[in-house]
Amino acid sequence: MKIEISDKTYKRLSELAQGFDTPDVVINRLIDSVAKIPERKPTISFNPSNEADFKAALLNSRLAEVCITYIDKPKIFSVWNADKFKSSSNLKANLWSGFLRGWKDKGISNISLTILDTDTDGTVLEIGHALGLSYEDAKIVQPRAHREDENNYLICFDNEELSIIDKIQHKVNNDLNVYLPSFMLNL
Repeated sequence: MKIEISDKTYKRLSELAQGFDTPDVVINRLIDSVAKIPERKPTISFNPSNEADFKAALLNSRLAEVCITYIDKPKIFSVWNADKFKSSSNLKANLWSGFLRGWKDKGISNISLTILDTDTDGTVLEIGHALGLSYEDAKIVQPRAHREDENNYLICFDNEELSIIDKIQHKVNNDLNVYLPSFMLNL
């Protein structure tokens, strides 16, 4: 297939080239940026930051909080229940075949994992994640869920820390409460 472009367009295209990029590479990079497709593999970060220390802590607690950051949508928190993870398991291979599978199509730019203690408050964790908060933030604001009806929960906070409440990915009303559909919580 042959496509003709003006000299002016070709000059503009060549200004976007990096190194020895061909016009095809430049055009695809432009398409990817418009389509919000990441150019690079997602970065992976651990807490504790040393990968070996993280793996040892994961083998001990069997729980980690996973935060996936996307290019064009809000980050998502979830829990990695690592009951089947072994000392011989490859940590990054598990991430690439699990949470990061299809990263390019999903627009994932980053994943961070934090070890959760065995005494993690499961209710605070679940409500926090449904609100789009990390467990650390949820522990500070202490969300509580009240079933309003079969379709909704009313979420209120024991500590109305506005810097954290501002991070919530749902509409917060004037009373600093949030309504969540019941399917978002398994309480």
